[in-house]
Amino acid sequence: MGQKIINLENRSGAFQHILQRVLRMVPDRDRDDRRLRRLIAFRLGVDGESATSEYLMRGIRDYVRASGVADFYDFLVGRGASVPPRPPEQDPPGAA
Repeated sequence: MGQKIINLENRSGAFQHILQRVLRMVPDRDRDDRRLRRLIAFRLGVDGESATSEYLMRGIRDYVRASGVADFYDFLVGRGASVPPRPPEQDPPGAA
């Protein structure tokens, strides 16, 4: 089964501008990691800029607190398994 990889070079100029703005939050040593760039590009496409920025801020905060983790991408991907799932949205009381 072939993997679908986001090709960052073929994205529009506006997307590149937003991606570069979000990448400023990433630690300097990890900015050139293609896997991380693709993850952020995917999150931007699905969630938008503000949600992706919040995701990265939480990830960076947890990354700084964690010790012995060498790679920010691996930390973000591994952390996803430990994040509790969101509760399902319920109808407000009295809704028909």
